[in-house]
Amino acid sequence: MKRIFFIALTVMFLEFSPVLADNVLKGPEPDTFPATENCAKCHNISKIYDELSQSPHDSMSCLECHVPGTAQQDKYKADERSFCRLGYYEGHEKWIETTGNEVCLRCHTDRTSETLEKNCWECHMPVNGIDDFVLVKDKTLPATGDNIRVHKEFPHSSHVFMVH
Repeated sequence: MKRIFFIALTVMFLEFSPVLADNVLKGPEPDTFPATENCAKCHNISKIYDELSQSPHDSMSCLECHVPGTAQQDKYKADERSFCRLGYYEGHEKWIETTGNEVCLRCHTDRTSETLEKNCWECHMPVNGIDDFVLVKDKTLPATGDNIRVHKEFPHSSHVFMVH
């Protein structure tokens, strides 16, 4: 009986470990990143920073919901990396990439994903306009002209986090 249990446990572990490992990304610790207002300056997302600063989530940093590009580089090609990839930091150099509402439900524990019909951001972060997201060559210079290494446009999701 113990042998069957051990075999079943081993099969379950082998079956699910690639799925779990696929969500784990290696990357720098959040302490090595600049302050949130500096993220906004270098990435040309001051509108998002201004909204976040006035929201109920004003004490949060970008990295509490978003996986940084440097953590994505081992898993994704440069053109597939996106600040729209959600996740959080857990432990030494361990970023967990999430899907759906998981990133919100880490803190909003009074909700369960089974009772939610939509993604949280569909109602609480309505899309309005376009964001110009940039990566700069030299972080000490403004995000303009020849200093822009990458320029991407994304639908702007409000970071005011509207409450209904």
